[in-house]
Amino acid sequence: MHRILPIGLLGLLAACQTVQPQRPAGFTPQQVGALQRQGFEQAGDDWQFGMADRLLFASDESTLIPDQKLAIGRISGALVGVGIHGARVEGHTDSTGAASYNEALSLRRAQAVADALVGGGMTQPAMRVVGMGARVPVESNRSATGRRENRRVVIIVSPADAG
Repeated sequence: MHRILPIGLLGLLAACQTVQPQRPAGFTPQQVGALQRQGFEQAGDDWQFGMADRLLFASDESTLIPDQKLAIGRISGALVGVGIHGARVEGHTDSTGAASYNEALSLRRAQAVADALVGGGMTQPAMRVVGMGARVPVESNRSATGRRENRRVVIIVSPADAG
């Protein structure tokens, strides 16, 4: 025997369904423009600021110089101005030294950049700080130049960071 539910009851049942949060479809044209002006490049749905060209760390170093802090603060302010309030910050090292030490060093580098982003207006809870160690080199660690390029921080902004 089939029962027919009143339309009002069907509406209530539909309203009780769990709604999954949806990931934003992407960035607004204004946000894309700001990302491009700040030097970010598109990587799939995300945008990356490969600081290798602009911010490298000396061997065994994780401290930003004042000019670097100011530049990162300006980037942060520009992104916050278009509604981007957070980012994933990945620190990297060369392969010199113990892996456990490099993990910790890469995390300190990423945290230094994340702190500068927060200083420029991004929100601390929206920051994701990751130490990558020497796992993702952009150049060979066989040369001094390659090792220098691997001592870097990358800022990644995804649509979820834009609110």
